Amino acid sequence: MDLLGEESLQHLLLLKLGDPNKFDLNRGALARVAGSGIHFSDELFRNKTDLVQIYLQVIQNRNIELDGFIWPIDTLIIATSNNDVYNRFVNERSEAPIKDRCRICYVSHNTDYKLQQELTSYSIGSFARTTITGELMHEDPNLNYAVSVGVVLTRLIDSGGKLTPVDAMKLEAGEIAGEKGVKTLVEVKETANANPDVTKRWGQKGLGHRDLGRILQIHAATPESNEGKCMFAKDVFKAMERIILDYVPEATDRDKFMKDLKIARALYREQIKTSLYNAYRNDKDAVRKDVMDYINMIIGVDADNLGDDKLWTYKNPQNGEVKSIKIDEKYIDSVEKRLGHHNKEHKESFRNSMKKIYTQRVPLNPNYDFMDNQKLVKAVTDVRLESDVGATGSLIGALANKTNDENMKLHSRVVGTMNDKLGYCTSCAVQTIGYFCEKDDES
Repeated sequence: MDLLGEESLQHLLLLKLGDPNKFDLNRGALARVAGSGIHFSDELFRNKTDLVQIYLQVIQNRNIELDGFIWPIDTLIIATSNNDVYNRFVNERSEAPIKDRCRICYVSHNTDYKLQQELTSYSIGSFARTTITGELMHEDPNLNYAVSVGVVLTRLIDSGGKLTPVDAMKLEAGEIAGEKGVKTLVEVKETANANPDVTKRWGQKGLGHRDLGRILQIHAATPESNEGKCMFAKDVFKAMERIILDYVPEATDRDKFMKDLKIARALYREQIKTSLYNAYRNDKDAVRKDVMDYINMIIGVDADNLGDDKLWTYKNPQNGEVKSIKIDEKYIDSVEKRLGHHNKEHKESFRNSMKKIYTQRVPLNPNYDFMDNQKLVKAVTDVRLESDVGATGSLIGALANKTNDENMKLHSRVVGTMNDKLGYCTSCAVQTIGYFCEKDDES
């Protein structure tokens, strides 16, 4: 009755024959989509045979027939996430007509880490988390990125040397991946999806959404999270290791996922390196501004209106304001050397590729800032750190060694900026600085 509904007595005299609203829409799931709609039937194959037969009639005739009335149906989606139940259904030959009349679609895991961050945010939830003693628990601003990148990397297949896991992840999210383009990713996907073994197709293996929920559950329950009153991002990798060991049955998959986890930790380290530099500069957008300074400099260095003072005036596409920037060729050269471009030809080639990306992306998205180019961001950060504090190691040394007043003031100022401008609490700020001062997970 919940599926078919029943005629509503109060509508019998008011509505014309054939109107689907004659049926009680609160009870009839099929009546609700009659004429125009999508019917989604989850875990269909767990139902009893007589209920499945109603669906068979709909599938065979492409219509919904209820007590002499016939309505066309737009779309019927039959879903199952349990292969054992589906295989048992298929093995019952009497039910073959349903399988024969349906198109099978193997839905892959999400492999876009940017979209995954939205799904992760949904899993984390909007309600405030509390410790076991009822106190509010803070969420590290890097937690979502760390866990999203971690699970997405496990879902990417081995491309046979055509793409590194990081390149594949970035291309799938529409970002820049060095010299590799989307065409290479498409080739990898087509090759994988031609495999008769479904589990070896694109996105069919990896840590799923339920695994993600378990990871966050384990992470929130750890003594470290409860004692520090914060879900510190680095600790989430321990929870991911636990899930891989406990819930991934095949040894080859476990080995791959553990390697993916190592890559995720390196990406997380680069993320906090950017945060720490922003905190050091007391500006949450410091790295982004420095990256765009480099881009604007390589565009302006060849400009016709560039004077002897090396001052180039341009129109900022983000807000339309006219800005001036002094071309610092030493800075440009330092960034490009960090990227491994030492001769003139390599430098020109790289600059041209950056200019091409600028002309393609900025007209469509004036706010595009090249922050998805991980290698460029890393090079700019390293150069700025070296020019400001001597080297990355010098900042690490200053933050790690709090034996003198100057270093203590620097440490306090960085923690204060992380609290006030970057979304950290004191617990995760101090732990992030401690991790930054270690040599773990250096890429």
